[in-house]
Amino acid sequence: MTKLAEYVAIVQSMVREANGALHFNMGEPIYQSFIRRALRRYSIDRPDEKVAAITGTASQYITVNSSNLPNFIEDFSKVISIEAIAPTIASNEDPNYIERDEWDFYRDDSAYRIFLKNCTPSTNDTIRVHYTVLHTINELDSATTDTVPEPDREAIIYWAINEAFLSLAGKYAGTSDPTIRQDIVNYRTKSSDMIRLASEYRKMYMEWISEPIKPASVIRDIDFGFGFGDSQSFQTHRSFSRN
Repeated sequence: MTKLAEYVAIVQSMVREANGALHFNMGEPIYQSFIRRALRRYSIDRPDEKVAAITGTASQYITVNSSNLPNFIEDFSKVISIEAIAPTIASNEDPNYIERDEWDFYRDDSAYRIFLKNCTPSTNDTIRVHYTVLHTINELDSATTDTVPEPDREAIIYWAINEAFLSLAGKYAGTSDPTIRQDIVNYRTKSSDMIRLASEYRKMYMEWISEPIKPASVIRDIDFGFGFGDSQSFQTHRSFSRN
């Protein structure tokens, strides 16, 4: 089973447990959209980082494209650092970072670029750019790799479950109260329940993401009172604490 399939199966299981008889059935593509939103949210909080080595062109401009900076996304990706003339590691040369005020982004009518204000790397120089990108999950949107650290899979699941409950809340809120049988669920009350559960999972995500990444080793019990059984493949009442 791929990581994407595992994510979908876990989120479906937990939502089904909380939603009882599943008055609204959501298919796998919808659950994949919840995983996608969760991945984007996680990427904002803990983006993936890459380092690109670019050969100089005797120009102060570096074109931002898939060849120079793979997966760079304008308005999302951030440049962490630039070495205008990268050191030769084998020669034990010192890193040559340039300050943030020594470079800037520039756009002309043909491309988005990085402008080095005080440096012109030659064709014999290497420029090293450290930057952030979105995380990927194998088979989600044609991705072929998984970049989310194993301990942080839990955070993705929390946010995806939050998205699922918000979706269910909207479905329940848009449905008229049943009047034929008194024992049928009151949909408006159910909508409020879904909103409450979504809020709980958002809090769980924020608590998780606010902690530094640690190895998944120690299990601490947390009782959220959602009534989930111990037979679930992923326990919402247990959070894998990382020391």
